[in-house]
Amino acid sequence: MNLGSVDNSVGYRRRDNYVYRLTVGEHLLVALHARSDEPLYALTLTGAQLWERLAQWATIDELTQALVNEYEVSTNSARQDVREFLEQLASLDAVETRA
Repeated sequence: MNLGSVDNSVGYRRRDNYVYRLTVGEHLLVALHARSDEPLYALTLTGAQLWERLAQWATIDELTQALVNEYEVSTNSARQDVREFLEQLASLDAVETRA
């Protein structure tokens, strides 16, 4: 998935092959079908919040604005974080897209 240019008509949503768990203060994505060598992936608090937001279709701009509203962060920094997070989810096949 190439997220180099922002196309706000593209929506992103988490897939159902991972579940989120908060365990002993750790934010984790757990692979449901043990498809990989590492079925657990640690998330930051920000990553966990974005994962929860991805329960519904969202654009990069909407996810960016959610971070800007929650944290004292610039739009450019938030957008970069969102793009990197979506790239990581894409590498796990944990996010889907629609035009």
